[in-house]
Amino acid sequence: MQNSSRTKFYNKYLVNLATWSSTETTLEPRQLKSDFDKDPVLKRMEIQLKKSNIKTINVKRSNLNWAVSNIGHITKNYLHKKYILIFPFCSPKLIAKKWPHYSILISQLKAKYSNKYHIVVAPGPSEIEESKFLEAKVILDKGKALRINELISLIKDASFIIANDTGPAHICSHMNKPGLVLFGRHTSAHKVSIESEKFKPITVNDLNLLQVETVMEEIKKVLD
Repeated sequence: MQNSSRTKFYNKYLVNLATWSSTETTLEPRQLKSDFDKDPVLKRMEIQLKKSNIKTINVKRSNLNWAVSNIGHITKNYLHKKYILIFPFCSPKLIAKKWPHYSILISQLKAKYSNKYHIVVAPGPSEIEESKFLEAKVILDKGKALRINELISLIKDASFIIANDTGPAHICSHMNKPGLVLFGRHTSAHKVSIESEKFKPITVNDLNLLQVETVMEEIKKVLD
């Protein structure tokens, strides 16, 4: 499903299966890969699965309720009211996805909403040190990053979410949480299939130039 040059290499030199599903084997006669790749990624994956005779039900909108668990033993140490959850991190290799103004946003959120909401971050293992520089509650489990089911559970109960285009943002989308995902020109929300009824993208040419006030105005439309 990854359809990368790496998996193509694996099949050619290591696996060498006679039947191999890829973008190329999924194309209709005379259809160009460049045209096919313009469609949203989950639409393309659904087509590929169907052509491999695999039934699809939740490809475009996964049901993650099975992963939800009781994390009261964690959140009781941090939370006693509703919370706004922020995912300000990204892979060091994908720095173009990272909006640089989260510290200012957190300050403005606290100034406006501190009576009603905690401002919360849930860093991954390599993000814990960076999270200490943010004026937000850092949610950890005994000093360690949350496991995936714990993260999903934290997302489920959030009142609002602001995120870069990262893995947790896709979880938020599939759970249809109220929130915003911030996009620069690295790709589009349409192509990565991340927009939902409540989880909306803000797209700009340069994330460095996206103003905090612009993000705050979108948040106020939901929380005010």
